[in-house]
Amino acid sequence: MTNQRLSYVIRPMEPGDVPTVAAIERLSFPTPWPASSFLYELNHSRQSSYHVLLKPEIGQVRPLERGWRRRLRGLLGLAAESRVIGYVGFRFHSAEAHISTIAVHPGWRGRGLGELLLLTALEKALELGSSAVSLEVRASNRVAQSLYRKYGFRFTSTHRGYYQDGEDAWLMEVEVSQDAYRTRLGLLRQALEAHLCDQQAHVGQNSGDTL
Repeated sequence: MTNQRLSYVIRPMEPGDVPTVAAIERLSFPTPWPASSFLYELNHSRQSSYHVLLKPEIGQVRPLERGWRRRLRGLLGLAAESRVIGYVGFRFHSAEAHISTIAVHPGWRGRGLGELLLLTALEKALELGSSAVSLEVRASNRVAQSLYRKYGFRFTSTHRGYYQDGEDAWLMEVEVSQDAYRTRLGLLRQALEAHLCDQQAHVGQNSGDTL
């Protein structure tokens, strides 16, 4: 689903990704999901779809050198370095998809990667036959609300005291089954990919390769 011009990769989440995903979750939310919740979704829920975003590989590091570094990490008893920098998940029920979580590591925000994850979730929901996609967003989160409106989401209702700290949640929803919306997604993807390609040189300067 990711254009070959892009250095970023989005793939299905695997159990081995969960420790990194849970760490990003803790950095992103005041009431984070525990790792066990992600593992449950991966192992027991057939109506869930979870994907991770991987940062670009280091172009200067040759495949043989990467293999040597992995072996050295093993000899030193160090965990393998994860390239996961974001994730998105949704649940599918009765032709409606509900985005349950989406986050990007704080060090990689402001580059359009959250938008890439949102776009991927919408495209995947369409592939699965969804006619609508919904989500909750904090009433105070104007940045996220603006992004969702860009993709056609509309406010439908308020869930009072939805979050554990007592803040309200806005329920937002978008109809995705019309041909016009598919065309809109295609144009949004083209624009986003152009933006991300412009950003790649900057990304390369901030993705050092360490043990």
